[in-house]
This record gives sequence, structure tokens and C-alpha cells, in this order.
Amino acid sequence: TGSGAYDATLPKHQGITNLLWGKTPVLFKWAPLAVDQFSILKEVNDNFGEGNRAPDLIVLGGGAWDRLHVYATDEDRQSHAATLKDLSAEMLRAQQQNAAVVWFIPTTINSLALNTEEKRDHMREEDMEAMRAVYAKNGVLSASSFVLDGPTFTASRVSESFDGVHYPPQIYDAGAQILANALDWLIPPNQEEPVIPPQIGKMSNPMLGFMMLVLVGIGLFTFDGFLGFTYLASAFVKGLKPHELFRQALRSKKSGHEEVSDPDANSNSLLRSRLEKA
Repeated sequence: TGSGAYDATLPKHQGITNLLWGKTPVLFKWAPLAVDQFSILKEVNDNFGEGNRAPDLIVLGGGAWDRLHVYATDEDRQSHAATLKDLSAEMLRAQQQNAAVVWFIPTTINSLALNTEEKRDHMREEDMEAMRAVYAKNGVLSASSFVLDGPTFTASRVSESFDGVHYPPQIYDAGAQILANALDWLIPPNQEEPVIPPQIGKMSNPMLGFMMLVLVGIGLFTFDGFLGFTYLASAFVKGLKPHELFRQALRSKKSGHEEVSDPDANSNSLLRSRLEKA
């Protein structure tokens, strides 16, 4: 049933645009390095004041390519740290424009499965652990509305990383679900609908209400908990009308002092005698 869900013919490492549900645009910008993320986010922020609607959600992530390609010298590290501070400032700027900003911490690296010598030299899990700390130190995490912690949902599944970096789709589904669970408070509703209380009696039915009053009245005035159906039996056996049984049950016996007889005992004996006569 999932045939066609993945298209391997598309070029790698490029932006993708999709339209979900016919009205929700989703844009993916290929930005592997911190400097790329900074430039794209700055461009997005600059467009806020030109009549363009600010995006509801911005998801950023990075660190692996920086550690692999631009982190060899002290100069590279200093430049990278400065870029991260600029990136943090742009993330805060985006939040001031009412955009939710999510940072995706790189997932756990399966060091033994890395398939190139360059990756094994520069992008092992211990290297990435230090890189995650660099991003936190330079304010990237604190500048986020929400942090999606990749190692949290991949550390126990690291053996499934087939090339040391990537995971099967179901692993990413878990991260997507975590993010989706946070959207109810990350993205406030665009327009709150006024709460209108229902009109009193809106679900009532006058005819059914009148019928209930009639049935209650029958039960009260005929002394019959069966809504008058006991009178059907009195048509065949005399003396079984409910009001007669009621009076007989409460008739007092005088034996030196007033004593109220047991209604259940009297009614049972009277009912037995009437049935015997019939």
C-alpha cells in the first residue's frame, strides 16, 4: 500500500516544496551547515515585513556536516561558534514574529557503521556529543521554542542505523510524533472562535415533556407504580384496584392502642383472598 511513497529519482540535497491537504504549504530548505541555516533564516525573517505571512513553524537542525567538513582547525571552530551565536539571534527574532522555532538535535551516531574513513575520523558519536554541547553553549537550544532531542529516541535503536547516520523511516516517525504532540501549544490557533453557550431548552421536545407529565400524573393519582396497567388486572379480579389495595394496606387495627399494620403483609393476604374468590 505504500508503493510510490518514496521517489529515488529526485536529486539529492535540494529544497522541496509540498502542499498538504490542499492548503498547507511545507517547504524544505537544504541547509547542511550552520552558515547556511543562518542565511536562510535571516532571509525568512527579512521577508516578514514585506507583506509575506510569517511561517507558523520553523524546524532547524544541524551539526553533523559542520563537524565533518568545517571543524578541523581552531579558526574553523571560532568561526563556527560565531555563526551559531548569529543563528541564535535570528531564531529569537523569528519568535518575535510569532513563529514557533524548533531545533532538532542530531540523532545518535552508529560509529561502527560509518561507511567512509573521513566520517570515522571526524563524525563518531563522541565527536557528535561534543558538537551537541557546542550548540547548547552558544545559545541555540535556549533560543528555541521547542527542542526535539534526537538521541532520546534513537540511542536505544542505534543498531538500526545502517550507515552510521541514517535510520529506517519508522524511527523518524517516532520523532515526528513527538513534534506533533507539541504542536497544540507551539502553534496557537489563528482565530479563536467565540464560545456561544447552547440555548436553554434547545434539545428539549415539548410533546415528549408533556407525555412524561401525563405518565407521572397517572402514577400519582391512580396510586399505581405501573402507570395504571394494574387496573387491567382489576377488570378480571374484583377488589384489586390499586387505590383499594392502598387503603386496605394502611388500615389500622385497634387492639388497645392504634397500630399501623404492615402494608406488605396486608396487601399480600388481601391479594391472596381475592384470587381465591375469583
